[in-house]
Amino acid sequence: MEQQTSMPATNGYIPDIPMTERINRLRQVLVMAEPEICSERAVIVTGSYRETEGQPAVIRRAKAIKHILEEMTIHIWDDELIVGNHANGRRSAPIFPEWAVYWLEEQLDCIPTRPQDKMVVSDKVNRELRSVFPYWKGRTVHDRVWGTLPDDVKQARTAYIFTVDLYERGSFGHLVYDTPMVLRKGFAGIAEEARRHLASVDESRPDQFQRSLFWKAALIVCEGVIAFAHRYAALAGEKAASETNPARKAELLQIAEICGHVPEKPARNFREALQTAWFLQLLVQIEGNGNSVSLGRLDQHLYPYFAADREKGAITLPAAQELLDCLWIKLNEIIKCWDTEACKVHAGFPMTQNVTVGGQTADGKDATNELTYLFLNTQDHIRLASPQFVCRVHKNTPRELMVRACEIIRNGGGMPALFSDDVVMNSLVNAGVPREKTMDYAIIGCVEPTVIGAFGRNNGGYFNLARVVDCALNDGVDRLTGKQLGVRTGDPAAFTSFEDVKNAVRIQMAHFVKLLATENSIIDVVQAEMAPHVLASTIIPGCMESGKDITAGGARYHWTTPFGAGIATASDSLAAVNRVVYEDKLFSMAELRDALNSNFEGVQGERIRQTLLRMPKYGNDEPEVDTLADFVSTLFFDEAEKYPTGRGGHMVGGLFTLSSTVPHGNRTGATADGRKAREPISDSISPTNGVDGNGPTAVLTSASKLKHGRCSGGNVLNLKFSPGALASADSLEKFASMLRTYLTDLGGMEVQVNVVSGKALREAQADPDRHRDMIIRVAGYSARFVELAADIQEDLITRTEHETV
Repeated sequence: MEQQTSMPATNGYIPDIPMTERINRLRQVLVMAEPEICSERAVIVTGSYRETEGQPAVIRRAKAIKHILEEMTIHIWDDELIVGNHANGRRSAPIFPEWAVYWLEEQLDCIPTRPQDKMVVSDKVNRELRSVFPYWKGRTVHDRVWGTLPDDVKQARTAYIFTVDLYERGSFGHLVYDTPMVLRKGFAGIAEEARRHLASVDESRPDQFQRSLFWKAALIVCEGVIAFAHRYAALAGEKAASETNPARKAELLQIAEICGHVPEKPARNFREALQTAWFLQLLVQIEGNGNSVSLGRLDQHLYPYFAADREKGAITLPAAQELLDCLWIKLNEIIKCWDTEACKVHAGFPMTQNVTVGGQTADGKDATNELTYLFLNTQDHIRLASPQFVCRVHKNTPRELMVRACEIIRNGGGMPALFSDDVVMNSLVNAGVPREKTMDYAIIGCVEPTVIGAFGRNNGGYFNLARVVDCALNDGVDRLTGKQLGVRTGDPAAFTSFEDVKNAVRIQMAHFVKLLATENSIIDVVQAEMAPHVLASTIIPGCMESGKDITAGGARYHWTTPFGAGIATASDSLAAVNRVVYEDKLFSMAELRDALNSNFEGVQGERIRQTLLRMPKYGNDEPEVDTLADFVSTLFFDEAEKYPTGRGGHMVGGLFTLSSTVPHGNRTGATADGRKAREPISDSISPTNGVDGNGPTAVLTSASKLKHGRCSGGNVLNLKFSPGALASADSLEKFASMLRTYLTDLGGMEVQVNVVSGKALREAQADPDRHRDMIIRVAGYSARFVELAADIQEDLITRTEHETV
């Protein structure tokens, strides 16, 4: 079937279609499922690596993936219509020892009881994992990365100036693959492309020999993928043979037919297209343990198949709705196990698999179609932590779509997040994407924009902007430890003007961003040498043509994105210093320094702190502090963009935190905004908790002063409303209008909203078993509230709760 990435829109509004009993049963199973670790993948991949010692890394990776797909246990659960399992349980995490084992060996016995992201570890799993650890010591990506990092980078990293935990000991994720291509060609077509390239290779030429290895590896993984799907076809046939319920028997026979055809061959109808989309997601998740592997613009990718089936009378709206609901269920089965440090920064099993709907077609027309509304219904039905769900907004977005999206936001869970087409497209141009390609953008992970064919390696570290400012106010010394972390920029008591303070910030920013860029460069080199991402690369445009996987620069567009954290803490601190020291001269810089070093101890310390707390705060439409937020973030962007990546392109900046507000805050001393040592830093581009007293419009106005078009890695603006604030039809319309204005008129990039009361969150803290499916927006992702550690729960509860629009 010929297919465009975006189809002509119908703008066909579809009201809610009730959730079926099947979906209710499947959802309840997931709600009650305990997260658990599965050892099977680790055992299989270790056996494969033992057998392929001495072979090229890309071939070893391909053979390992093929072995996993051929040998892992597969399941078809009761009631399922979309099939394919990640591991042995319903919320079960496979282990990826090729990236790191040191932490798992140390922490395995504690994982069932740790404060954040507890998981069941059976005796069998414990025993099997411990049997493979010895092989991997000294052979993992983490071993190589940590053994290569310079001492000054390690010092800044361990001090939490920045954290790059995921890619030191995990695979790359943060990508969107080419679903339309696979729907057209199937993996048989991809394999044929690899054979075509190999037929013209001259292996006597070193460059062509290297490329030939990639194409040979691509052939191997294509064989594994096809065998994987055929195993499900066979299992469905076996189950059908023994099934006594005629309806379920027919369903199993249809599953067998579908899996026998896709993803090997092109999809013929909507059901096959949807099963292909799920297989693609599942396969990349099995290959590596990176998060934010995203499905892209599914309402556009699947629409030709949906429309054709509807025209033929081959599918009803309720049947299509149930299939989409089944996909949402499957996405919630995927979880990963990370180390204790990473769990603090990425709390609540945030796989951040993103689905994007809405937006525009390639010729700039509104892209809303019937599937857009069916996906919104699905989000309203399932309302669990996955996927992250995004709605693109532009000036011609239908009112019906905005209001329906806002209804679902009001119902809880913090989704969909809303994104501005104009701003996101500008940010992608800033990252090096041709403007004509940006119309088809999707969001990956939490809030990171991308296009098909790009490998914008996001999550290049959480960079503590508040620490940068504080180092400028303390001659580069860490207030908590007394260690010299940054450049010596002079005793701040000797600064004669606020411009001296800003110059010190510039110097510290340049120093720490360079260290961050150094770690990212080392990670890129090591991942390319040791862990080529072969399977993902077969479905990302550019790789098959170039004969390079994504880690080696095979994609068409490249960038790396670190994320600035604590922008409000940083800007509020600078505004307070300017006011109390230089403008109003309430205290000397020496007095302020001493108060910060003592964590505001004593009568004088508390007096200074109370004065600092009364100073202007970001989020209240106060130009003097909003200008400083723009100063700090622009400085971060400027420094990041100086550094190229080894894959091509350059670094760019983003502004968000996930749950790193708490662990980064725990390593940050007292700051000049009045925040005490070890308290959380501010969230993303949101105001500091509790200081935004001028209402949501003032928050939006302050946020709009930042340069969103430079924020190529995305940003997060969290708002929180009480349920009563949006209870009436009139308030909902005002809410939709307010958000549209921020995104289409004020130049904001993204906004996401929790609609929940502090009282409800306290009740969930007190009785977690009764609130297992309470979903809350943490940062750029949603998670089960009761699965978050107490300190992160507290940080969420203390966010300002707006009572009116």
